[in-house]
Amino acid sequence: MGPTQRPDGSAPPPAEPFPRVPAYAWAWLQRSRPVLHEAARRLTGGPPSARFMADLRERFTQDPFTREVLIGVIADVAFRGRVPERRPPGASWDRGLTWWAAAIAGATPSEFERRSRAQPAGQRQLFAVETDSAPGPARSPGRRSGSPERVMLARALRELLAAAEGDQVPADAVRQLLTRLEPDT
Repeated sequence: MGPTQRPDGSAPPPAEPFPRVPAYAWAWLQRSRPVLHEAARRLTGGPPSARFMADLRERFTQDPFTREVLIGVIADVAFRGRVPERRPPGASWDRGLTWWAAAIAGATPSEFERRSRAQPAGQRQLFAVETDSAPGPARSPGRRSGSPERVMLARALRELLAAAEGDQVPADAVRQLLTRLEPDT
């Protein structure tokens, strides 16, 4: 079996060409210093030269090695080694970064945006926050109450601060709080 064959002996499907990179995506890359410096390090062994971006743009379309390295660097540095399927809830990305994410994920930017707007099923916030009008202590207008866990944590932190001596919190008070917060094991 050759390197370009599948285990069943058939040839793999032809690779989809990488889409043409728009100017705004190149502009994002040029502004993203960590990504740019890592790309230069991997491709040249040093920091980016004055001509690095111009050379990179030209070589990207012609050289599969350069293309693969740059895509890998963007995935590693900008997306922490993962191929993003959607933008994280609440995150705001530059449209150039969104373009790279969509292209790396094999989607169009509009398809990627649609996925990003759709919340994944079953995911909930760590501390659900809602406004409520439940009976209890008077609240100032606009003040929100949270989940029972959040309320309990806030109360425990206030008690911890009350035990502070100046700006110092006694270690015993922290230990007691941790004992109260840790689940029984």
